[in-house]
Amino acid sequence: IKDPAIYRYTGISERSMRYLRKTYRETGEVVRTPICTGRPRILDSLDANFLEACIERQPDILLTEMQDQL
Repeated sequence: IKDPAIYRYTGISERSMRYLRKTYRETGEVVRTPICTGRPRILDSLDANFLEACIERQPDILLTEMQDQL
């Protein structure tokens, strides 16, 4: 299929098609997956489990009190 037909059938722009082809040539995939997503975590799983236990032990605990216990 020639490029103009692809643009017409898919509705993507010529620029997007160039980007997709470049990505496919470089990675073998048509979508780039990010190396890491989101912000790095401040608390590890041990901290999270500790906070969860604090809430289970005292459901009405204040955030400031939990911060003090950390």
